[in-house]
Amino acid sequence: MISDILIIDDEVDICKLISGVLSDEGYSTRYAKNSDDAFNSIMERIPKAIILDIWLEGSKLDGLQLLDKIISYRSDIPIIIISGHGNVDIAVNAIKNGAYDYIEKPFKTAKLILTIQRALEASLLKKELIELKDQYINQTEFIGTSTVVNNIRSNITKLSQSNSRVLITGATGTGKELAARLIHSNSPRSNLPFQIINCSSFLNEDIDKILYGSDLVDKNNKYHIGVLERCDGGTLYLAEISEMSLASQKILLKVINESKFLRVGGTIKQDIDIRIICSTNKDLQSYIALGLFANDLFDRISISPLHIPSLADRRDDIPVLTGYYLNQFTEQTGVSNKKLSSDSMAILQSYSWPGNVRELKNNIERLIMLANDNANDLIEVDIIPSELKIKLPSNINNNRGDVLISLTMKDARDLFERDYLISQLARFNGNISKTSEFIQMERSALHRKLKYLGISSYDRKFN
Repeated sequence: MISDILIIDDEVDICKLISGVLSDEGYSTRYAKNSDDAFNSIMERIPKAIILDIWLEGSKLDGLQLLDKIISYRSDIPIIIISGHGNVDIAVNAIKNGAYDYIEKPFKTAKLILTIQRALEASLLKKELIELKDQYINQTEFIGTSTVVNNIRSNITKLSQSNSRVLITGATGTGKELAARLIHSNSPRSNLPFQIINCSSFLNEDIDKILYGSDLVDKNNKYHIGVLERCDGGTLYLAEISEMSLASQKILLKVINESKFLRVGGTIKQDIDIRIICSTNKDLQSYIALGLFANDLFDRISISPLHIPSLADRRDDIPVLTGYYLNQFTEQTGVSNKKLSSDSMAILQSYSWPGNVRELKNNIERLIMLANDNANDLIEVDIIPSELKIKLPSNINNNRGDVLISLTMKDARDLFERDYLISQLARFNGNISKTSEFIQMERSALHRKLKYLGISSYDRKFN
């Protein structure tokens, strides 16, 4: 976006001079002669930076008073004070009160341009730091080597280069927010804001204030700036959009259709340039059939669909993900490097992971803590939480001596082999070739064994 600079000076010639200099550098400019015109101009469209004369003769508010008013409304706008030779001390005090910098009159063109550039860069950096603090994530890519993950990465790259609205689907914990962040960070909007609205965590009646903000000050004498205004030029991520009420969906649809927002308490419309990415863990088509989701909104947000599969559908990535999180948490905690034994890894690959990657990550952190006092760098089976062992062969995982003791050797062996093969099939996501390779049995022999043990349906389920 072109940076919009507001010049506030009672001398029109000065305004035109500064405007001409900045226009030559590619900036969009406008100017105001007094405090009333200035604040009305700010209310009409938020500038990226302000150049403010310290005196403003004939104005209701002088430059310092206007500075205080602007900062109370929008503390994130960098304000550069213009001062005469006798006003340096006042200008320094203005900086203490929130101004970015000051320029003495008469000023040099190079000084003015450099100060504007630095002010805009500092403002952008400040916004980025706030976002990093509030929305910090460690993972900066989809981890895995499976075909599934390679396809996800390829689709993210393609979506990053377009400007279409994206609907990301997938179960909780699969990495939908990560996908949205990667689309943004690899797009031309990457140096502009990325804002999140978690639709499952706010009261639907607050959607107006969340999106549009408020012209009224709160108890701290601060204005509430809406997400649309904060996010202008960047990406707005609406997580779990199925949780929105129908009334809120209508408001969002209006924003998408008009590409404008109406400031609360006023009548001024401002154009916005925002890319919208939504996500859901629900089947929105079913929600539409039940009358819980607007079909026209679905059509508008699902221009480019992206599905993130469950971890159970890409078990090949579990060893890679486990190694990634082991390295991450050992670095954070300062403990010695840990690795999973082959038996422990087999358990993780056999588990169904209903909480997906998020559940795996949490359990790896848990394992690091459990293994912290263990001198052995290998994380053995005895440290694995019992709830993750449900896919172990049942005659080993459970106390079934009362059953086994009543069986013949042949029946006991069949029972063991059946549980063992089911566990291995689950570990390799039903892939017969990988299972046969690991257990060192010919594929044809494995098929015969599965049929003999009555688990051929398990084979068909996964192939």
